[in-house]
Amino acid sequence: MKPKYLSLFLILFFLKSFPQTPISLENAYDRAIQNNLNLKSGQLKVDYQNRIQNSAVAIDPLNINAEIGQINSAYVDNAFSVNQTLRLPKFYKTQKQVLTEQWKNAKLGLDVQKWQLKKEIALVYNNLNYLDEKQKLLKKADSIYSNYYTRSELRLKAGESNILEKTTAEAYRSQAEIQLQSLLKDREISIHQFSYLINDGEMYQNEKGSFYLLNLDFDENFSGNPLVLSQLERQKNIENARLEAEKAKLLPSFNLGINSTTMKGNGSDDKFYNGTHRFQTGLVGVALPVFNSAQKSLIEGQKINQQIAENNYDIAVRDFKNRYAKTYSEYQKLKSEIDYYKTKGLKNAQTILFTADLLSKEGEINYLEYTILVNQSLDIQNKYIDAENTLNEKIIELNNLKNK
Repeated sequence: MKPKYLSLFLILFFLKSFPQTPISLENAYDRAIQNNLNLKSGQLKVDYQNRIQNSAVAIDPLNINAEIGQINSAYVDNAFSVNQTLRLPKFYKTQKQVLTEQWKNAKLGLDVQKWQLKKEIALVYNNLNYLDEKQKLLKKADSIYSNYYTRSELRLKAGESNILEKTTAEAYRSQAEIQLQSLLKDREISIHQFSYLINDGEMYQNEKGSFYLLNLDFDENFSGNPLVLSQLERQKNIENARLEAEKAKLLPSFNLGINSTTMKGNGSDDKFYNGTHRFQTGLVGVALPVFNSAQKSLIEGQKINQQIAENNYDIAVRDFKNRYAKTYSEYQKLKSEIDYYKTKGLKNAQTILFTADLLSKEGEINYLEYTILVNQSLDIQNKYIDAENTLNEKIIELNNLKNK
């Protein structure tokens, strides 16, 4: 077996040694939603934000103190005190609002991850369809040049041609074989990438025949991807909530407590001479943030974060509109090109190929003219497949921008 055939055989054997289950694009997306590792990490972030909701009402530790010794007189007394610092309800409410907005943002972040994954899967799926079409064309080219090589051998033996014609035919056939080998390797890489995105332990491939079936859902009033814009809107809410939380730190806090101490001897009540008695007092204190310049600096800085979030939202809206308009213009340009191939180009390619084959068999054209015509026909078909692939990528991009 010749080396070039051996390498092609090994590639095909390797691909077949790993069973690949055909799957539709919709089913691939559904499976990926359940198993993709990035989405699992996103869900864990949502769970984390949900779990820490109650941390907003974080009460300061209860302070307990005890004393023993000569507190009030020469006698040994004991005392203890219990006090607790509390903040106003508004402080805890603002902290809770920050955590709630962050939890909602995490859920939107997970939806954005799903949106991005959907685009990745669609692009890989389209690439597999594209490689299938290229493989068909390369097999066709290989068949054409194999037949041409056989004819050139017979013509050479009959003395009707020279060695250059045979060598040219063999070179074109070898080139088609090399391209086919490279394509099969590219397909193997795409199969692994596709299966990695799905991530359920199996190998998957595309269902055949869907390369030319993508449709565009055009929106004349497109104003941005709703998921991404919702997330940016949520980020604005987070910054607003953080500003209110920083302002709430300027509110006073309160300290409540009780003290209890023993007092031996006469003390303040003469009738309890030489006795041991316990006395209690209550404590109410207010902590005022008098030295608050540092906190006010944080508040002013947070106002800038608010402006950044507002600006990021406006940038995203403009960017989405610009991307959509630019991509749609590219789509229209490619659509015109595709329409030409469908109405004239492919028909011309078939006519050129049929005529070249007929004239070659009848000896009306030489091998140079024949190869030029065949390559021209194959080039038209190849450009059509490339244009269709690029058009599909634009359709995927436009539909994805709309979250379709």
